[in-house]
Amino acid sequence: MGLFKYLLRSSRGTFALAIVAGAISGGTGAAFISIVNMALRQGTDTRGSLVWVYAGLCLATVTTRILSQVLLYRLSQGVIYQLRRSLIDRVLGAPLRGVEETGTPRLYSALSDDVVVIGNALPGLPAICSSAAFVVVALVYLATISPVVAVATLATAAVGVAIYRLFARYGIRSLEAARRDQDTLFEYFRAVTDGIKELKLNRQRRQVLAGQELDAVAGSFQRRSVLGLSIFEGATGSGQATFFGFIGLVLFVVPAYVAIPAQTLAACVLVLLFTVASLQGVLVWLPALGRASVALGKIEERLELLESEEQEDQPGAPPGFEDWKLIEFRGVSHVYPGPAGEEFVLGPVDFEVRRGEVLFVVGANGSGKTTLAKVLTSLYVPEAGVVRVDGRKVDGQNRDAYRQLFSAVFSDFFVFDSLLGLPTENRAAKARRYLARLQLDHKVAIVGDRFSTTALSQGQRKRLALLATYLEDRSCYVFDEWAADQDPLFKEFFYDELLTELKARNKAVVVISHDDRYFHVADRLIRFDYGQIRPEEVLGGQAAACRSTG
Repeated sequence: MGLFKYLLRSSRGTFALAIVAGAISGGTGAAFISIVNMALRQGTDTRGSLVWVYAGLCLATVTTRILSQVLLYRLSQGVIYQLRRSLIDRVLGAPLRGVEETGTPRLYSALSDDVVVIGNALPGLPAICSSAAFVVVALVYLATISPVVAVATLATAAVGVAIYRLFARYGIRSLEAARRDQDTLFEYFRAVTDGIKELKLNRQRRQVLAGQELDAVAGSFQRRSVLGLSIFEGATGSGQATFFGFIGLVLFVVPAYVAIPAQTLAACVLVLLFTVASLQGVLVWLPALGRASVALGKIEERLELLESEEQEDQPGAPPGFEDWKLIEFRGVSHVYPGPAGEEFVLGPVDFEVRRGEVLFVVGANGSGKTTLAKVLTSLYVPEAGVVRVDGRKVDGQNRDAYRQLFSAVFSDFFVFDSLLGLPTENRAAKARRYLARLQLDHKVAIVGDRFSTTALSQGQRKRLALLATYLEDRSCYVFDEWAADQDPLFKEFFYDELLTELKARNKAVVVISHDDRYFHVADRLIRFDYGQIRPEEVLGGQAAACRSTG
């Protein structure tokens, strides 16, 4: 039922038309029975009048069946797109913390597998509607032949449905358990692809991961999937057995106690055999529809997990902060939950970011520097305190406009292979100039609006990410350990040339760094110690004296 409701919400017209066409196909198919019986009862001289009716039923059945299937194929592809787009939009619109807590494997599983399972099951819906219409028309015709047999058939159908629902309940539970195993499998798949170098170098770890942990989950997934699908097949077999048993009763037992003409008995059995054949076509699709219901439930669960708690602004809606001069953090704190329930608390902190200054953020690993960068850029929303831009408070109504002030290269950066979405004026020419300046032009070319490759070393990919920030030309830059993977030449370029250039262009620059020999480049320096800013704040010329304490 959940799948039907979703289809009605997402594409009411197409779905309704497909269902109507399927029902017409089933109804006209059932009408064949009456035509066949009439033709058999009439003599050869009187059958001519039924030929055109027979031909019309053939044409209507085939045409409506094709129409129903084509509409459902079209709808299934549309549903796949809509579900994927809904997930992607929800990921992009959700708070970063929610996306991180949901986890990449679970999102990949929903995007790559669940939507396909749903799409593959949709073509079975016309068969269900066609069969339902067939059964209704067949029962009506059966009632005209033998009301007693029609009532008994209806009771048998009710028993069959009850047996199926009993089986299906346990089948769905097994498929849901298998779907949970699938999320775990995707986590292992990610560990294999992301950690392939380490696994190749460590045979024991490789054997434990692939030979024990992954095999255990894969085996559980296989067992539960087989059990769930087998239960559905059991439900199918039980339904068939119920009807075949009923046909046997009508054919062999009923005539012994009820006087039924042979012609009427033959007509009743013919109707029942056609009905069973129609139901068999439906029962084939029931396991796929069961999996689709589980998949839809998982997708809706993911969408609920990713639901944003705030109404963020849309591009062009609220006024921005284009001419800002000062960003103030006052009493700002953020709680970073760990996987085992532990918490890291950032703050409360008070600091400022000023236009035209270079601010260094330093401290030991795990002291909260990267978390601060995410709070600064409003990727993490603080639980307490206030952020102001030139006295104007940042909140849910202007948060996206605030984020547009920043261009960042985080330590876990991502390099897009496309320049699309970046400022268009002389974009390709600027990119080629920056490639030469960053000494990447011998490896990377601009082809249309794309990089010819991003398969580079870590340091070179960081330079490519830096190129993208150049092209963004935002008013505030955040660099999280950018120079950590660079050779001495590019470290010097970054600290002595790039930062000076950005400052001269009246940009605000926030640099997270351990390179104490370059602390003198900073106009200001703040030091973090386990989520807190230490009291001292070192200014320009004094920063060099701090190198030995970094």
